[in-house]
Amino acid sequence: MAGAIAAAQFTVCLTNCNVNNAVEQGLIAQGINTCDSLLGNNDSDMKSVCRKMITPGGTMPGRGALAGRANRGIPVSFVAEKNLRNACFFRNCMHRIQRPFVAATATLALVQDVREDRFDLS
Repeated sequence: MAGAIAAAQFTVCLTNCNVNNAVEQGLIAQGINTCDSLLGNNDSDMKSVCRKMITPGGTMPGRGALAGRANRGIPVSFVAEKNLRNACFFRNCMHRIQRPFVAATATLALVQDVREDRFDLS
């Protein structure tokens, strides 16, 4: 039951941040399937995850002329990657300042504001 709730919150958070379903499925395949699994990841980690989704390596099976073609993976747009990195930063920030993370309130505007204000000291 708790796993289903965590997965639903993950979907809500990614939907609020304009990350499409294909990218969400790619994240799940990479082992990032809940909002808590974003904890401890930084910008370069999320860039690496996106790179692995775009170019997972290996070849795709096929017949004839299509045999042995490169595996193209999941297309992750620049905006989706940026929003995903912002969502990861927001999740880590909420954990760091000991505030509860509510996926429904993690809107794109809020996530971007937290990321942009990270260097403000006032």
